[in-house]
Amino acid sequence: MHGNETSGVDASAGAFTLSRRSLLMLAGAGALATTLIGTTSGALSASADTADIAVPTLADLIARRATMLIGSGNADEVAALAGTLARISSDATASWSAMTLSAGAPGLWADLPLLGIAAATATGNMGVTFDRVLSLAKAWATKGTAQFGDAQLAEDLVTALTWLSTNSFVAGKAAAGNWWFWEIGVPRDAADTLVLLYDEVPAPVRTSLLAAARYFAPNPNYRGRGTSLAETGANRSDKALNTALRGILDDRTDEIAIARDALSDVTGNSRNSLFAYVTSGDGFYRDGSFVQHTYLPYAGTYGTVTLSGVASILALLGGSTWAVTDPNQSVFLDSIQKTFQPFVVGGRVMDTIRGRAVSREKEPDYVDGATLVACTLLLATGAPAPYQAQFLSLAKGWLQQCTDVDLVGVPTLTIAQALLVAGVLSDDSVQPAPAPVTTQAFGDQDRLVHHRPAWSSVASVSSKRIGRYEWGNDENNLGWYQGDGMLFVYTPQSDPAHFSADFWPTVDPYRLPGTTVNDETRASGAGGAGTGIPRAFQAFAGGLALENRWGVQGMDHLNFDKTLAGKKSWFFLDDGVVCLGAAIAGSGGHDVLTTIENRSYAAGSAPVLRVDHATKKPVAGNAPLAFTGSLHIEGYGGIVLLDAEGVSGTPQVQIVHREGAWYDINSGADTAGSTTVRQRDYVTVTQPHGTDPTSGGYAFLLLPTAAHSTTFSTQAQKPVKVLANTAASQAILDTRTGVTLANFFAVPANAVKGMQVSGPCSVAVHRDGDVVTVALADPSRTQSTATLVLPDTGSFTVQQADDGVTVTGSAPLTLQFALDGHGHAKQIVLTR
Repeated sequence: MHGNETSGVDASAGAFTLSRRSLLMLAGAGALATTLIGTTSGALSASADTADIAVPTLADLIARRATMLIGSGNADEVAALAGTLARISSDATASWSAMTLSAGAPGLWADLPLLGIAAATATGNMGVTFDRVLSLAKAWATKGTAQFGDAQLAEDLVTALTWLSTNSFVAGKAAAGNWWFWEIGVPRDAADTLVLLYDEVPAPVRTSLLAAARYFAPNPNYRGRGTSLAETGANRSDKALNTALRGILDDRTDEIAIARDALSDVTGNSRNSLFAYVTSGDGFYRDGSFVQHTYLPYAGTYGTVTLSGVASILALLGGSTWAVTDPNQSVFLDSIQKTFQPFVVGGRVMDTIRGRAVSREKEPDYVDGATLVACTLLLATGAPAPYQAQFLSLAKGWLQQCTDVDLVGVPTLTIAQALLVAGVLSDDSVQPAPAPVTTQAFGDQDRLVHHRPAWSSVASVSSKRIGRYEWGNDENNLGWYQGDGMLFVYTPQSDPAHFSADFWPTVDPYRLPGTTVNDETRASGAGGAGTGIPRAFQAFAGGLALENRWGVQGMDHLNFDKTLAGKKSWFFLDDGVVCLGAAIAGSGGHDVLTTIENRSYAAGSAPVLRVDHATKKPVAGNAPLAFTGSLHIEGYGGIVLLDAEGVSGTPQVQIVHREGAWYDINSGADTAGSTTVRQRDYVTVTQPHGTDPTSGGYAFLLLPTAAHSTTFSTQAQKPVKVLANTAASQAILDTRTGVTLANFFAVPANAVKGMQVSGPCSVAVHRDGDVVTVALADPSRTQSTATLVLPDTGSFTVQQADDGVTVTGSAPLTLQFALDGHGHAKQIVLTR
């Protein structure tokens, strides 16, 4: 691209590369652009713009890391960052004024004592203390803040670091409390602070802090000081970055090499490589799943942490003697589209893959969305074509689709990240990717996501393999039922902030939409040591997607203490989600109910309802309103009850005023929410099944964003037919599209509309004229093969078939599917 300063596309090479102008606009910081372009992957060919970049020295890498944190000194020239700089200044002023440096003080801040208290509590306080010190260092180092270059602040920070290196973070000290602070959190904060204050901090203080980091986490491949527990996923990437920074700051080139090699797990023969797909446990799966802590879909938090760590190392070491050269980096680069993109809606990361982070007041869904954008842009600065174009387009699309929050100003972003975000938004040469309209299943994490033009939906299910929820470290204290079938419905055009507007501290944790629960009182997880992910008892959970348009999800549900059981299915259609429940049975004298929906609104702002066509404007405290046909919620959409066997109880709707504080659900050492009481009004739609039901059920169709007229016409026309709703099978037919969707939990006694199966499975059949498309998956993962009999007869020609799918009979049509043991679907397309 020599001499071409007006285009981001190298037409002669046929590959996307960033021109100097485009990259400067992207990065918003000249030094960051210079240090990152063409270096993160080694696959981007050099041009006249990059060929003259010298191999960086250790001093260069320190400067590069500083640029990755605060940009190159021109943030004050970017109008979009004015508010961010003002916030940093204000926060720093308050923090600095409260700092205590007097002799004999038990800590640096009065609210964070480090001496004379319980060791575990001191550990959490140490983590927050280092956070504050780093924030002050960033304010001091960032041009445009009130503290920029302040000599007194620099002196105070050196004093603070000296005290911490003597009294708190010290090699040889017993590591009490949460290991993460000692091995990841504090070492990162200390290293980044030393980067920003490198010329200010005396060598002995720097050496002492780095020695402590080395003592508590000597090898990024392992937990602690031993070698019995190998690190995986996010923890591995975090430790690798910490080790690289430590090596750079302490002139230990051997540690830089160890950090680089930890990404590929050279020590463990690639067993835990971040550039390889896993088939169990933590990491990226070939189908796009990401699991952390062995049992939970976690791309939204631990996944983005992994992404951030690896992207930072690629950028930090790019072009140096220690550049990452693993030939399998495409596994990681592909994750942006395979793992992360499917779970972004309106610039937000869906809560279904955010685990216990949903309880963090300062980390709502859009914050993880902003982090994902920033990491994607960091990768884009040096990724090979065609990844660059893809990443830039995705990032810009996510930013523009977040219509209610300015992601440039999200407090968790560094100045450099904010510059990247502002840069891509202002670059007219980057075309934003549209929001996807697709349906995708992820068998390895028991998730299916369904995106339509105006709404999206996903159900959180659990199994023997995937946990119900994660709690621990005093986080997500009331998350008991999050994985028991909670159905998320996102309407980004009408209510983009639904799940981030104080939803989690105020929603009734016994009334999560989609769940069927009893009235047993559950204990808060607050005060419990460690973390826990209770798995479900049953094998069947998961489903399939057909033609990227329709979805089947099912769960054989048995609650936490085995006092409630039932079969639950979700069928995802063009205009809605069919929800079926069957064989709901309880014991112990408990009332059982299903929550159909539970929509949150500002107190006093509950919308108009149309209850069986009658317009109602109830307020909190009014008695529940029963309905027998349909319910429409203004601004949300409609709910249509379906004719089905086994249905029990009459649905009802009520406006419920709810209050709660973020601290109730998260009292963690460094993530605790505020004690301020939040208030919301909920449109709570439930269906009671009575006390100790023996064969309860439900059947309804959610119509997100539908007008009330559409809701009424759907109720009248009944285009969706329930074919089965029993303990063995649940199935529907959409007469408008000719698609049949079914879950078979067991072999039914009688064929379902001519369908019979050999064992548990999910099935989708689309009949379109002479074309029949069939997909089958086994969410129970208990079979190597499955047989499906369909009512179709005659001669069929196979147009396309996945490996292992064969036609074994034609009168009636009989198909056999060889399964992979991971719940993934196999498909065949036939013509008459």
